[in-house]
Amino acid sequence: MNSSKSLLITLTAILIPALSFAYDFMEGGLCYNINDDGKTVTMTYDKLIMFAFDAPAPTEKGYVGDIVIPEKVKHNGKTYKVTAVDRGTFSCNTDLTSVAFPKSVKSIGKEAFNYCPRLKEVILPPDLTEISDHMFAESSLQTIIIPEKVTTIGNSAFASSSLKSIRIPNSVKTISKSAFSGCRWMETVTMSNNVEMLGEAAFSICPSLKSIELPSTLKEIGPKAFYECSGLEQVTIPASVTSIGDGAFSNCHGLTSIKVQEGNKRYDSRDNCNAIIETATNTLIIGCDATVIPSSVAAIGDEAFVGCYGFKNLEIPSSVKTIGDLAFFYCRNLKELNISNSVETIGERAFCGCDSLETVIIGNSVNNIGYGAFLHDDHIKAVTIGSGVKSIGGWAFKGLDAVKSITSKIEDVASVKLGKDVFDEIDMKACTLYVPRGTAAAYKAAPQWNAFKKIIEQ
Repeated sequence: MNSSKSLLITLTAILIPALSFAYDFMEGGLCYNINDDGKTVTMTYDKLIMFAFDAPAPTEKGYVGDIVIPEKVKHNGKTYKVTAVDRGTFSCNTDLTSVAFPKSVKSIGKEAFNYCPRLKEVILPPDLTEISDHMFAESSLQTIIIPEKVTTIGNSAFASSSLKSIRIPNSVKTISKSAFSGCRWMETVTMSNNVEMLGEAAFSICPSLKSIELPSTLKEIGPKAFYECSGLEQVTIPASVTSIGDGAFSNCHGLTSIKVQEGNKRYDSRDNCNAIIETATNTLIIGCDATVIPSSVAAIGDEAFVGCYGFKNLEIPSSVKTIGDLAFFYCRNLKELNISNSVETIGERAFCGCDSLETVIIGNSVNNIGYGAFLHDDHIKAVTIGSGVKSIGGWAFKGLDAVKSITSKIEDVASVKLGKDVFDEIDMKACTLYVPRGTAAAYKAAPQWNAFKKIIEQ
């Protein structure tokens, strides 16, 4: 046998089983596979639909309209119990409107109802223990009753669906990653008293959600759990919470009240500051427009104020030594920034996207300015760089279209480490670089600094 024919046979043996969507039998227009026990069956698809435009027409075989799954089904004189529904069974059926499950079904596979644009009602079986990954993602489902035995809501289970409200039963302990992400019409969430974990982005991009009461059993709030919930007005962190991920409430433009319950051993909201502070490190990890940064705070955490629109003038307290990555990202109404002489590090993209920022004063204690720290802040007119700076990350001041002057207090410019294109897209002819007396020659010889056409000592 020649090598090409051998390869063809090998590929055929691999691909045909993978692409075969055969079922054991069909009864009442529904397809089934017999399980290993020979007594039960799993309902499956008669045609695996990969994309919505492949959905079968009503005249073709396919699950459309209102489907009622029987508890038992007869075939060739034998009766089988329906105990499961296969992965993707109803996925992408554009004319499916409702499905009712029998009590006998114990499990429903992943992606069972995703991309079902006309789905209105699903009656889930009472003994279901998990809402599997992507089960209702991108569906038009507006309401559903989650059975009382469900313990886990899987990854992206209801992501970008049309849900308006949801009640999480007491049996649920875990709401997984992106479970309700992108539910733009979600107005109310009633959460059980047994939920312990909210996964990453669990309720992100739910702009209609105005309030949520977090249960006293909650231990973990994942990164970006409520990211871009712009309608959320207030939140109280229970005393039980021991972990809050970065950006958990970032881009929540409407948030005006943040509190941590007394008795929490990990976090606090000291001095009624309207923020969440990690007690052991004195790091402010989540703030809002109404936050007053306490004088005891040692660090502003990563993504702490992302998307806060209320700030116009910001003075960092003298206690703060570190400003984290993306700390004030897209605070678009911030106009004046005075970074005190206590701050040592400005994180990556810390003030990127602050479109209204006009004046920046960086204190003498700052030794590191991170990558893209002021990237594309195109209204900045004047920047002062403190004398203590030892490194400036790439693109730190890129795109400062309106800047007229940069004042550098750095004495030994040759020792400063610069990243790539620190001053890229600045008009080097229009912007004047002011430098300490006796250093103009050094600046004119230093890479990147020497691109400025007007270097003046003062």
